[in-house]
Amino acid sequence: MPVRRALATVLRTYKVGEADKIVVFFTLPYGKLRGMARAARRMRSRFGGSLEIGTEVELTFFEKESRELVSVDRCDIVRSRFSELGEPILASTLGYVTDLVDQFVLEREANTRLYRLLRATIEALDVDASPETKARYFEAWLLRLVGFYPRRKTCPSCGRAFTDEGARYLLTEQRLECQRCLDSGILLSPKALQYLEVMWKTAPKAMAPPETEDVLRELGSFHYRLMQEQLEKDLKSHQV
Repeated sequence: MPVRRALATVLRTYKVGEADKIVVFFTLPYGKLRGMARAARRMRSRFGGSLEIGTEVELTFFEKESRELVSVDRCDIVRSRFSELGEPILASTLGYVTDLVDQFVLEREANTRLYRLLRATIEALDVDASPETKARYFEAWLLRLVGFYPRRKTCPSCGRAFTDEGARYLLTEQRLECQRCLDSGILLSPKALQYLEVMWKTAPKAMAPPETEDVLRELGSFHYRLMQEQLEKDLKSHQV
């Protein structure tokens, strides 16, 4: 069995037996991997706190072609914010963004831009800087990077700018048009569309909340409808 190493972020863990864990990693070179961490739940485990959700590690593992799970040998912590993100809202936001990656990324499908987005979002989480803003930011960019976000700026039917009068999105046809040309579908206000344009040009740490919370609620509802459409299920982490 060849030894492999990779920079990875812990997405989630599952208890197995009396002392083991199955760990879902999002790695930079190999994409999503599932690994068995033997004796990870014992008091004197060699893994220590390296398997906490959101922790970035230098992962050392073995794998066999016939096995779905890799064997986790070592996890050396590169970056951890576990002690800083113990506040309930921050902890649930962290769990939400890692769950989204787990849901949308296929096994062993590398995505460098998404990995960097995840790390930048985790580093940007701060109770004083609106965790909800970071969640909406991450949703928008995740959907964009996996190819599910409508990115037109003008109506394909009449040429009007969406940020002037708003737009409507028809889920069944994945169609975005201005309100004059489309009278049904999910409404996106000019303020929400203008805020999105700021998102596309701003790093997560520098992303400020919008002037009104209505924009975040509107985008959150829109993003969730898009995610439901693609995943064909509800997300428990979103409910939390």
